[in-house]
Amino acid sequence: MNMSVNEAYFKLEKYFEEIADINRIIELLNWDRAVKMPKAGAQARVEQLSTLENIKQKKLASKYIFELIEQAEESKNNLSNWQQANLQYMKKHHAYAVKIPENLAHFLTKTATKCEILWEDAKKHSDFTIVAEELEKLRQATIEKAKIFKKTDTGLYDVMLDKYNFGCTYSEIEPLFTELSQWLPNFLDKVIKQQKKTIEFSEKFSIEKQKKLTKYIAKKIGYLGRIDTSSHPFSMGRIGDVRITNRYTRDEFILYAVLCALHEAGHGLYDMQLPKQYRRQPVGGAFDISMAIHESQSMIWEMQIGHMIEFWEFITPKIIEILELDEKNPAYSPQNLQTIANKVKLGLIRVDADEATYPLHIIMRTKLEKSMIEDDLQIKDLPVAWNDLSQEMLGITPPNDALGCLQDVHWYGGCFGYFPAYLLGAINAAQIYKKMSFDIKELSLEIKRGNFNNISKWLQKNIHKFGCLYSPKELIYKATDNYPQVDIYKEHLKNRYLS
Repeated sequence: MNMSVNEAYFKLEKYFEEIADINRIIELLNWDRAVKMPKAGAQARVEQLSTLENIKQKKLASKYIFELIEQAEESKNNLSNWQQANLQYMKKHHAYAVKIPENLAHFLTKTATKCEILWEDAKKHSDFTIVAEELEKLRQATIEKAKIFKKTDTGLYDVMLDKYNFGCTYSEIEPLFTELSQWLPNFLDKVIKQQKKTIEFSEKFSIEKQKKLTKYIAKKIGYLGRIDTSSHPFSMGRIGDVRITNRYTRDEFILYAVLCALHEAGHGLYDMQLPKQYRRQPVGGAFDISMAIHESQSMIWEMQIGHMIEFWEFITPKIIEILELDEKNPAYSPQNLQTIANKVKLGLIRVDADEATYPLHIIMRTKLEKSMIEDDLQIKDLPVAWNDLSQEMLGITPPNDALGCLQDVHWYGGCFGYFPAYLLGAINAAQIYKKMSFDIKELSLEIKRGNFNNISKWLQKNIHKFGCLYSPKELIYKATDNYPQVDIYKEHLKNRYLS
């Protein structure tokens, strides 16, 4: 295309490359804070991140961008589909930045960073009061921001859902979550009554050897970035520099060294396989479209593949080799390890929850955060509200704050509205895997052999390479020939746990 046809658009691309670079620097500072930063650097890191966010905010809200967008719009029909989609995301980011007052944006960044740092202390000491005051400030600022973007026919919580799942509203997910919360209790009763008994471990497992196992698993599925340790596992980055973290316990290796490695490496693989030509453009990322899509890419590996007997038949010999275990011990047979991975038990901790009870944890958090935003649940009352809902939905009351309302970092980092993405991601993952198993002949046999290349290629071809070109629903339809279906997810759970 002749540059003169739409010079304004190409100037916008250059401008947004700079913004992408600022975003990467912010990510790296957050990674360093979670992985390596000395505690004494906390205040300095708050100031650094606040400064960078302020610079980004000013760049996004500039009159220069507005003028370029107007000029580019005049001849957008000369742009490709990718370029038109990119222009729409540029408009979205500019409009968002313009509407938020500079002092509010600055306050949100500073408060969220400080709150997350305090959360680490609060969780360590199991004392919600350490972080309560800062979380209340963050909640109020988040509500203030939501009021700016609220439409007449939507609620404040919808603004937050839309941030993490483009176009998503509570009226859309509420019937789905209600259906699952009503269906799950009887289903879980049946599963728990008939599930196989497990042979439990009696030894401790070396953390260093588990790290070696984690690296092997991540590399095997195609992830080639860094793997570090943090209190709450996460992934970040884009093509060329993707990083994930994990956490470990000497008491077991299945939940973190294996399943969490699959989960985070699935996120990382997605970020590695996004379209390279748009790696510094909004349309080339994954976060503008939907975190439910991103979570589906991790849950395909963790929940769909990681719980299959074929996967455990493949990985068990490597587990025995790396962790130096007794191969004759029946506790370390593929069948027993898979039975442990699939054990269903109502528990307090979301990240420790099995696949079947996991939805209840997400539905519970969704109710609480909606109440915090729209129904006047005050932060000081959060521990009691959490404990009451935990007893109602899980049948267990947390004995302390660390096992209750302090267990997840999300709210303390300002991520209100994120939790539904996990359950929506699980639903998407079941549907994607079902279509993948139809397209890849003898998929179960390939998993048993440890051949994951065709899976990675299928995901790249049908999901990853599209970046943010399509809406979440369009992308799922394009990949699976159907819009997201909760019945497919329920069918998956029944087939795995009741067959």
